[in-house]
Amino acid sequence: MRWMAELGLPMIAGTDAGVTRAVFNGFVNSLEFYAYLGIPNAKIIDMATTDAARALGIASEAGRIKEGYRADILVVDGDPLKELNALRNVRYVMAVGRPFAV
Repeated sequence: MRWMAELGLPMIAGTDAGVTRAVFNGFVNSLEFYAYLGIPNAKIIDMATTDAARALGIASEAGRIKEGYRADILVVDGDPLKELNALRNVRYVMAVGRPFAV
């Protein structure tokens, strides 16, 4: 994985691709693995959002906060650009434009 990252090969974040520590109920763990490889947090978040939407063929409707896109928003306590662990401190979730209890 480190070699792929160093080559700049396209990668998306997920929990079922044989990535070390990537388990279905531990998505943040898999994101932290990419940080361990030296990938900047901003790129890791892109891998989990815009890059994943592009890979799935839905980039014209999801993967970013933009008018007309599906509104899936996660509000956390902290700044995941500085510390991915902040993604464990979920305070608010909005999916398909509707709030969900945390």
